[in-house]
Amino acid sequence: MAAVESDLVDLAGVSLETLRSIDGRVLTSSLEELLRRIDLPQASVSDFTH
Repeated sequence: MAAVESDLVDLAGVSLETLRSIDGRVLTSSLEELLRRIDLPQASVSDFTH
């Protein structure tokens, strides 16, 4: 499977315990980007093919 390019932080290998200890300011830009993408759902799936 090809990797997905994204400006979001990859938290796949981060435990919840570790995530709780991370300073929220570190994740702010990723959270803001995620919120922008939620507002534009068509952009999120426009390149999806079966």
